[in-house]
Amino acid sequence: MSHEREATPGRRRLGGWGFEGRAFPPSGELLAWLARHLGAPTYPVPPFDAERTLAALEGHREPSGRSLPDLGVSLSTDPLDRLAHARGQGLSDLIRLRTASVPALPNAVARPADDRELEHLLGAASREQVRVIPWGGGTSVTGGVNVPAGEAPVVTVDLERLAGLEALDPVSGLATFGAGTAGPAIEAALAARREGSGRGFTLGHFPQSWELSTLGGWAATRASGQESLAYGDVQELVAGLELVAPSGRLELPALPASAAGPDLRQLVLGSEGRLGVITRATVRVRRRPEALRVVGTLMPTWADGLDASRALLQGGVPLELLRLSDEPETEVALAVGLAGHAWARPLLRAWLRLRGVRGSGCMMLTGAAGALPEIDETLERAAAVLRRHGGVSLGAAPGRTWLRDRFRHPYLRDALLDQGLATDTLETAAPWSRLPALAASVRQALEGALESPLEGETERVAVLCHVSHPYRDGSSLYFTLFFRCAADPEATVERWARTKRAATEAIVAGGGTLSHHHGIGAWHAPWYALEAGAKGVELVAGAAAALDPAGILNPGVLLDPTDRLER
Repeated sequence: MSHEREATPGRRRLGGWGFEGRAFPPSGELLAWLARHLGAPTYPVPPFDAERTLAALEGHREPSGRSLPDLGVSLSTDPLDRLAHARGQGLSDLIRLRTASVPALPNAVARPADDRELEHLLGAASREQVRVIPWGGGTSVTGGVNVPAGEAPVVTVDLERLAGLEALDPVSGLATFGAGTAGPAIEAALAARREGSGRGFTLGHFPQSWELSTLGGWAATRASGQESLAYGDVQELVAGLELVAPSGRLELPALPASAAGPDLRQLVLGSEGRLGVITRATVRVRRRPEALRVVGTLMPTWADGLDASRALLQGGVPLELLRLSDEPETEVALAVGLAGHAWARPLLRAWLRLRGVRGSGCMMLTGAAGALPEIDETLERAAAVLRRHGGVSLGAAPGRTWLRDRFRHPYLRDALLDQGLATDTLETAAPWSRLPALAASVRQALEGALESPLEGETERVAVLCHVSHPYRDGSSLYFTLFFRCAADPEATVERWARTKRAATEAIVAGGGTLSHHHGIGAWHAPWYALEAGAKGVELVAGAAAALDPAGILNPGVLLDPTDRLER
């Protein structure tokens, strides 16, 4: 299958996404599309230079102005190690790393060897008022792992030594992993556990960050994978977990169900390090399917695609995944060859016009997994529904291209910054009845976010949207936005912050969730009370106070109403 990759894909790139030696450069067609919608870019963002960034921070060796007290555990104070753990992977993080404007580094990086060492670290940090930021895979796009400047000393905790398969119960379909285990290592370990001629197991959780992110990070942010339609989101996958906090340990056993009070697992899931550090989790696994096949269909309109998606979900068609792109995203997808070779595009467009599809239409990808006869049956059931809604089949070419590139797409952001173009993503979810209006209002907010004069000129924002995590009662909406970089990196960050605030206000007004699968982090925290309510925030804060009385664990996320978008 397409996600069978080596457990260690390579060395992590510092100052950018992914691994050294990998890239996903924009095609000429994509650059031309962006130039038509935004204007020609004029201010490329300089490449990352570690020495330049460290030199800029030389006068700020300690982010708080205080030296780090002795915490009784081994710590790394290597400058490059600290720099690698200073920021996440949000757009403003990359701009600050590339322009040597990172506000602060952690004082040190801890890599505990076991739970006991982590307990010792958190106890000492609590007594000494040292802040602790759990790192996960460092892929946060919500400011969730960023080191704040001018506050208490900070230690970032990297759980790479608390990793690996610890136990597998093949009868029950339960596997226990250390929280620092990354996606490829999880799948490699499960695939290797074959019995006789069996195919081994799979967790089935494949977020776009799969190659980099960790089980602990997935749990802490309530993550979703691209095949969540079949396997479920993290809250369905996690059966039990363990958490270490300054005040003690929380051990929640793996049970198929329990009515013994509120589900404390759900309290820990999504807590983003505010309650403690997740050290291991027991997850629900299943036998690896024989094959996965993804096919493309062009729907006449966005409305047709939404109606067809709802019909598929509420009709119980057992798909592995479903993705529906709006017209602009489909236009970009066709321009860059998602539906086949460039020479065939005019023929494809002419054929689609004959079939009644005007304009770009809306691309839908549907995937099925299992034995080949099961795949054929499921895809034919789906195709029948799509035909009733005006869908025109494009065959397997779009699916093959998407499967090949799905973990490469994030590399495009770095390549576009080289051109002077900024791109970011955001996501929400809402019931089907609210989805069309919400999609329209968020698009309008984003497109108008930079219309007021900025640096003497009006800037445009290009917006793409797709559905990728549908449910019986509603779906996610995933937006991709593009705008031109400014000459001053601070102005570029300001442009990004304006789009983020505009979109978030539209999401709140339209009845969507602040986050479907990226978490709250620091950047969404000012709006959290609008979704959780005052009593809800009080309840979560009470749990945090019980587990972390001194408030040292990642205090800038989830519950801090400070606007940190431009920090």
